[in-house]
Amino acid sequence: MLRLMRISDFAIIDSLEVSFGAGLNVLTGETGAGKSIIFEALHLTLGGRASADLVRSGAKDAVVESLFELPDTPGGAAARATLEEAGIDISKEGELIVRRKISASGRSRIYLNGALSTAATLSSIADALVNIHGQHAQQTLLKPSAHLGLLDDFAGLSDERSALGHLAAELREVEAELETHRTGARERAQRADLLRFQVEELDRAAISSGELEEIEAELPRLRNAGRLGALGQGIYEMLYGAEGSVIEQLGESIRNLEQLVELDPSQAPLQEMAASARAEVESLADSVRDYFGGIELDPERLEILEVRRTLLRELVRKYGNDEEECLEYLNNARSELSAISDEEGTEAHLLEASEKLRSEVSRRCHVISQKRQKTSTDLDKGMKKAMADLGLSDAVLETKVSQHAALEGAVEIKGERFELRSGGIDMCEFFFSPNAGETPRPLARIASGGELSRLMLALESVLRRGDMIPTLIFDEVDAGIGGGIAEVVGRKLQEVSADHQVLVITHLPQVACLGDQHFRIEKHTASGRTATSIEPIEGEARIEEIARMGAGLEVTAAAIKHAEEMLKAGKRKIETTA
Repeated sequence: MLRLMRISDFAIIDSLEVSFGAGLNVLTGETGAGKSIIFEALHLTLGGRASADLVRSGAKDAVVESLFELPDTPGGAAARATLEEAGIDISKEGELIVRRKISASGRSRIYLNGALSTAATLSSIADALVNIHGQHAQQTLLKPSAHLGLLDDFAGLSDERSALGHLAAELREVEAELETHRTGARERAQRADLLRFQVEELDRAAISSGELEEIEAELPRLRNAGRLGALGQGIYEMLYGAEGSVIEQLGESIRNLEQLVELDPSQAPLQEMAASARAEVESLADSVRDYFGGIELDPERLEILEVRRTLLRELVRKYGNDEEECLEYLNNARSELSAISDEEGTEAHLLEASEKLRSEVSRRCHVISQKRQKTSTDLDKGMKKAMADLGLSDAVLETKVSQHAALEGAVEIKGERFELRSGGIDMCEFFFSPNAGETPRPLARIASGGELSRLMLALESVLRRGDMIPTLIFDEVDAGIGGGIAEVVGRKLQEVSADHQVLVITHLPQVACLGDQHFRIEKHTASGRTATSIEPIEGEARIEEIARMGAGLEVTAAAIKHAEEMLKAGKRKIETTA
């Protein structure tokens, strides 16, 4: 709901502030007073295009602010979601302050609750909060894409359409997953072939941890077996076996030490040291003999180890830095190969889920489409009467529901395939004929501004749904009508205002007298400058304004009396409606 507007240095508006209320807000004033300028300023805070021409002559900037209360309705919820997605804080009271600032150079800035924002964000929020019906505004009726939503509102299909939307989104998600799965089938098959080869290669190798290190240690002995045997034999002979060996010379030394100790007992430790040295040499000789005794020339084993080392080095180069990493790669490859093998089951599962969802989506689309077809006739009948009440007795509105067939359509009904859209399989467009005998044509191409306003008013009165856009603005809805029709227009506006906040610019006293709030717009001149003001009026001031609207330039006593009677009658009608 629009609660407050502040405007400064905008066109011929110097500075003004106005608070609107619930129900029917009527704005009146003489021709040229600036009524449409106020709505143009409001349109700016709803995402309208900014221009340097809108800045008041001599001013640096034009500023327009609007305060909205976000209602607990789908429109309010959509606005809140957009704000949250844009990172804009919302007050606990659910208030939104929109501020547009236009510089004299034409640069525009948008602020939502004090945060800098974009025109796209503002427009998406505004579409959920306010609908302007006037000759210079984009209207819901001029957007065929919105007609299906209006029909569904009338049919009470919002919940069914929402449920269908969730199912359709789930179907698209499953089908996308299935397509991705099928697209990757070739890559998975190639990957599986590679993994099988790698697993088989590593399995055949039968790698064990530390094997390469052991081979690297054994190969030098096998390659140099002859040389090692000869060296060992020579060392043994020098230590023990040959004449004049170390052990033989140590024996001679020990015998001499025995004689030395007999002559000098104090050198007995030398004798012990010699005995110990002899034992060490004998042990060394035994070890050398055992070593070269175990060395054999084995060309066959040498070849086997050479081949094995080459294989292990190649595997380590391909699959890891050592045998442990190769074994880890083998385990991972087995797991991945098993997962790829399970993909066949995954495809079958996805295909089954897709078919079930497609069947349910098709069923629901069929049910909703049948309801739309039936309801479109009821809507046309309701609109026929509502339009007649508003002075469009010869006009015809036809609600045409159609489907787009497609060979590869996602929805199949009775053997036919249809393209699945956001709201099902149906398209909807309003066709209009303003005069008897004329073939109805697309509404957006032929209806005039005044007709569109009255059509929308008729539609709002037929729908009468409180969960639609909360604030409706009608500019020149009463163009070209008068008398009894004017009173009917006022009653229609009054009916709609029971579920919406309605702002209407009117020239008709029959409409103005029904307002819950009445605002007078005036243009005055001071210090050589023209400015527009807006003030709420009641009591005598409102009587005079109603009288002026009915009598013209000369407000007579009779006109005043008639205005009083109209307001009393209007008050009774308001109380009766309430």
